[in-house]
Amino acid sequence: MLHTCQWKKGKAFTKDLTRAQMLSALAEKDSLVWVDLQAPTEFESDCLVEIFNFHPLAVEDCLTDHSQPKVDDYEEYLFLVTHALMTQPNDEGEEELRTIELDIFFGRNYVVTFHKTPVGTVEQVRNTVERKPEILMAHGSDVLVHAILDRLVDNFQPILDRYDDRIDKIEEAIFHNPPADYLETVIMMKRDVFNLRKIVSPQRDLINYLTRTPTPFITAKHRIYFRDIYDHLLRIYSIAEGFHESLSSVLQAYFSYSSHKLNEIIKHMTVLATLTMPAVIVASIYGMNFRHMPELTWKFGYGFSFLVMAAISGVMLIWMKWKKWI
Repeated sequence: MLHTCQWKKGKAFTKDLTRAQMLSALAEKDSLVWVDLQAPTEFESDCLVEIFNFHPLAVEDCLTDHSQPKVDDYEEYLFLVTHALMTQPNDEGEEELRTIELDIFFGRNYVVTFHKTPVGTVEQVRNTVERKPEILMAHGSDVLVHAILDRLVDNFQPILDRYDDRIDKIEEAIFHNPPADYLETVIMMKRDVFNLRKIVSPQRDLINYLTRTPTPFITAKHRIYFRDIYDHLLRIYSIAEGFHESLSSVLQAYFSYSSHKLNEIIKHMTVLATLTMPAVIVASIYGMNFRHMPELTWKFGYGFSFLVMAAISGVMLIWMKWKKWI
């Protein structure tokens, strides 16, 4: 799906441009063109080369959709690879973290966004542009790119809040009969947090590059806004680090708690086996098939044997308690 719009100096806003109009708009220095390619067809993707003449390596990165966050300077434009976050239920119904690649071509008078999956950030910015285009498109391409990146990073926070709540519940459940899939849930969340850190760290470096490296595409007065995004990513990375440490502590506590429960079970079974050992010995002795054995023909022998078994086990139980073994 192809979404196009153009802002011309003098508050002229146009949507749904043809290819000829896009080519004409690129030659106008006082205009700004935004082209958003969402799950584009092959014909729509051709405009990356036929109209904008982007580098084949950048186009390949768009089409393969397997790149880490990065920024490439092609002199006439910047190519940004960013990632948006979303959650979706897995086969067990648990929320699973997922990233969506969002590629941005960023020139003096145009912005091209490319993504194979709908990105809420882009839709939010597009709705704002359609309602009040002068807010984001009348001040240059860097303001539009900042709006996209800023909302993309802001949308991390609701997901982090949900993970924070889930980690709190996991920490509370560890000492209250955790479910059978407790360990699997913790490991899955730990994997999600690892993926989050793997995305946020290079994305933070990307924004840092935009704020530290002079480029003709970002004016000095707008660079401070990108620093604000960088600060947000620093805080998000710090939160992700905290999640990682919390989950690591939860795993250690869970293994310690499981080991403690196992030791308690083994202790109880050992005590039980020890207390029943005298009865087994007495029964084994009187179960031997010898003809001449004491008490074998005594009419109270059966009860006497039980009394001996119980007495020995009782004495052993009292002795264990006196030793404070149980």
